[in-house]
Amino acid sequence: MRAPATPVRPARLTRVRPRGLTLRGVLSVALPAAPVVILLQRAWVLRFVSDDGYITLRVARQLLDGNGPVYNVGERVEASTSTLWVYVLAVGDLLLPLRLPRVAIFLGLLLSAGGVVFALLAARRLLHRSGAGALLVPAGLLVFVAVKPVWIYTTSGLEGGLITGWLGISLWILVRWADGGRLPAWAAVVLGLGPLVRPDVGLYTAVFLLVLVVDGRGRWREVAGTLAWALALPVAYQVFRMGYYGQLVPNPAVAKEAGTSRWDLGWTYVRNFVDPYALHLPLLVLAGGAYVPLVRDLRRDGRARALLVVGAFVAAGLLHTLYVVRVGGDWLESRLLLPAFFALLAPIGLVPLRRSYVVALLVVPWSVVSMLFFRSDVDERISANRNLVLVGDYGWGTKSSWRLAPYRHDGAWYHGHHVATEAIGHDVVYGAFGIGVSGYALEDLYVLDLLGLADPFTAHLEINRRVLPGHEKPLPLPWFVARTVPEDQPIRERLFPTFPVVGSYPLGDPRDQTFVRRVAIARSTLECRELRDFMDAYTEPLTVGRFFSNVVHAFGNTTKRIPPEPRDAAAELCDD
Repeated sequence: MRAPATPVRPARLTRVRPRGLTLRGVLSVALPAAPVVILLQRAWVLRFVSDDGYITLRVARQLLDGNGPVYNVGERVEASTSTLWVYVLAVGDLLLPLRLPRVAIFLGLLLSAGGVVFALLAARRLLHRSGAGALLVPAGLLVFVAVKPVWIYTTSGLEGGLITGWLGISLWILVRWADGGRLPAWAAVVLGLGPLVRPDVGLYTAVFLLVLVVDGRGRWREVAGTLAWALALPVAYQVFRMGYYGQLVPNPAVAKEAGTSRWDLGWTYVRNFVDPYALHLPLLVLAGGAYVPLVRDLRRDGRARALLVVGAFVAAGLLHTLYVVRVGGDWLESRLLLPAFFALLAPIGLVPLRRSYVVALLVVPWSVVSMLFFRSDVDERISANRNLVLVGDYGWGTKSSWRLAPYRHDGAWYHGHHVATEAIGHDVVYGAFGIGVSGYALEDLYVLDLLGLADPFTAHLEINRRVLPGHEKPLPLPWFVARTVPEDQPIRERLFPTFPVVGSYPLGDPRDQTFVRRVAIARSTLECRELRDFMDAYTEPLTVGRFFSNVVHAFGNTTKRIPPEPRDAAAELCDD
């Protein structure tokens, strides 16, 4: 007889309770996110668009209006140092429902934050085994966001955010390449953008591509393809620059004599960045407490490519710092040093909470003190412009405002003073030493930059004394009159206001000549063939013939210098 089947009881379901948030889980997210949050919050509080930033905005506006990438209609002058930033602003203006200055603020914040995020991802990938299972502390990037100049220049209308974003994504690309083999074409194109981000930032591109060449020995066809993709845009744009503008470099590089050596000014520039924040302390701590163990771990794991990438960022950052010191820095304190500062800190953006990296954690209390207390006098002066974003915030509001109303009257204006009732070639000529905010507000007028950033003639003046870069070449009055006032308009020197221009000094040597005589010599010198040919390169209509002529003469145009005193210019540039 068959035994009765034993009934099968259903399996007893065990209730699994979801895990709640743990302190470790919160910290694993909050710690890496801290630099991004700090940067966004601090930069937003200090948001502003600087006068120099408005120069770039005017160029972007001219581009959008169909006048080309120029500052003044009818003059092909590359007034912005960052080529790519002009086009990023133009595209942003087309896509975003914001006024252009606010587009610059938004994109500066977005690109800076994106650069920090990509640097965090790259630093995490560099740690690989050494960081597995450990809490990650953003030591390097916490130092980066702890200094006030980073907050200031994240916006400002300049290309600071673009540089941070490009360096961050470049590190991420190279670290992925270090672990994964071939470099995609799109990644090579991104690495090659350095010269378009800013000419001096092209140094980073050169170092990055050198890494690819060094690692690619024996695979020359693959390396050649990568280099071709990386260099395609910079080379194509350089040909365009030579043909369109007639120069090898942007006009501000000529105005600032970026090829000269001013080591004393450059060293002071570095000290003004390092000393107020005691930056030597966190940099030394991170060198021994983060870089040494990171290099040791990478060597132990046999990650030779990753070592190359880390070395490339350190080398490029140091070389860029050396270049900035050589050229004497910039009139905007700290700005030119921020790319190198980021490049040196990004590879150690994260460190694991382990014994071998514990020394690096000493930068955390320094970062807190820096954010709360460390300030430089220059930072405080610049911060006085906080939240000055639109031209109206600077007192250059709508066209009905009192400030804009006088420029409805035809003639030549010299830094706000009406000096002639007629002007050469234009209804109104506005000459000023600061052409950013005022130039953007007066976008329909011809604006003559008396310091030369947006005026090739002034940019190519000779200087005989090194002072604040960008302020060394104030246009002498005889040249201003000769270029802007018709000959039948009587004009006297006393009509012009006298006031100091920060960091500049008068150019020229009258040597007992009357003002009228100096103006007359300047007028005749402007008609001399050599000077006329130089000015035709950027004022004549752009034909195919003019384009190729500019390409041929770009080197000579870039190196040409004009004596500031009309009599000396006539003797040098005019035939006997």
